[in-house]
Amino acid sequence: MHGIYYVILPVFAALLVLLTIAALYMGVFKAHRESASMGKKAISGIASGVLSCLVWFFMYSHHYLGW
Repeated sequence: MHGIYYVILPVFAALLVLLTIAALYMGVFKAHRESASMGKKAISGIASGVLSCLVWFFMYSHHYLGW
């Protein structure tokens, strides 16, 4: 790979994780609603982040951990 890919691939991976966190937070946990309590929003955000990181780690660990 050429030099620019060492910058682009990690940026795209981080963007993919962040977009997955947002999708889980708003789609699965429905924590973006005004009726959701602050506790539910905080726990949903943490759970979305952990779940997203775990899923993408196991899906791409053998392929991209060679960065």
